[in-house]
Amino acid sequence: MIYNIQAECGILGCILLDNSIIHEISLMPEHFHDFQNRTLYSVMQELARKSQPINPITLIEEMGHSNFYQLGGPAYLAQLKESVPSIHGFKSYEAAVLEAWKARTVQEILKPIVNDPDFRPDNLQNIIKQLNDIDKTGTREKFNLQEHLVKMYELPNIPVPQGLSGIPSGLNDLDDMTDGFQDEDSIIIGARPSMGKTALMLNIAANAGLKGVIPVIFSLEMSAESLIKRMLSMLGGIDGIKIRNPYHYFNDDDRARWVKAIGLMEQINLQIFDKPGQTVNEMRAQVRQVKKDYPNKKLLVMIDYLTLIRPQHDHNGNAHLQVSEISAAIKAMAKEFKVPVITLAQLSRSVEQRANKRPVMSDLRESGSIEQDADVIMFLYRDEYYNKDTDKKNILEIDIAKQRNGPTGTIEVFYDKEKNTIRDLVKIL
Repeated sequence: MIYNIQAECGILGCILLDNSIIHEISLMPEHFHDFQNRTLYSVMQELARKSQPINPITLIEEMGHSNFYQLGGPAYLAQLKESVPSIHGFKSYEAAVLEAWKARTVQEILKPIVNDPDFRPDNLQNIIKQLNDIDKTGTREKFNLQEHLVKMYELPNIPVPQGLSGIPSGLNDLDDMTDGFQDEDSIIIGARPSMGKTALMLNIAANAGLKGVIPVIFSLEMSAESLIKRMLSMLGGIDGIKIRNPYHYFNDDDRARWVKAIGLMEQINLQIFDKPGQTVNEMRAQVRQVKKDYPNKKLLVMIDYLTLIRPQHDHNGNAHLQVSEISAAIKAMAKEFKVPVITLAQLSRSVEQRANKRPVMSDLRESGSIEQDADVIMFLYRDEYYNKDTDKKNILEIDIAKQRNGPTGTIEVFYDKEKNTIRDLVKIL
């Protein structure tokens, strides 16, 4: 059996010395081999989720006196703290624990091939998928925009208002109501599919990026390459359909626009992390790294989208508790790093059953905790999607349904779906 008890003890010791470390660790309890360590880590995670300190007193309260002493009691905790010379090595302990878990899990997955004489070759595909999933667990992504843009180059400036207290969206009416996206705010943008959530996110990211802000996008559904293509479509004013096959569809004007768009995008220090099933803890680790890489820059964090975030705990499949955990963790991340966090949210199908399709707060899945934690909640609506004869062609409504420190109300902006472009209506009059 492959395990690293010393590294497991090192992780727990570091957490006891500095509780904040647990928020930077992406390990799950099942990654620990030792039952004693696994149980302690699980209880520590629960205390962190409740925003309680992690010490002998809170551990006893959480798990009970007898259970605490069965796991070694204060003497074991003291031993754990003494096992680490410094908290600075916690990342190496985390990597060692994860590598040992991967090795154990790979052995288990490969057992049928080695031990089962009736193993069928057509089961190999499933085994390969499991091995790939294991390999991705706990990985830290590095995003290199230049590599993507070099590849895009071979395929054939919106003014931002000044004087805002927060990060500008590039939409005057929206910025007038919010005064920009504020540090430490959790902002939810909810809509049904095809309303323009991702397009709005990319427009906001590009406008902020061209003002020197670092846009950090966690894309749990679309790949980085797909998002970059959509942003280039927006920056260049090029029909997205053409980008599917630029060699065939691009004319000379499109090619010139494409090159110009790539030049604009090179000015944006865009960071995209597109690993599916990320937890908020994994996102926090990435945000912390970006802040270290750009110490004097403001960050704008964006997540696409909420219900694809993997909770740290499964809560026995209770969706309400899972969303509550994620919503609270997103707000905590915004507060910890003092950055705005914009999270896209898919609304429930109940919208489709009503005569008036404009979203309301109850359309947010498990809306109670989201409404409580969010500082700003916006809903998107396009009448054109439901009513082909509408006189509001290319109009996107942005309804600010909640704003903790500002007004609520609805604004209208121009939305060119084919070119992924969103801008103030006044700019096309």
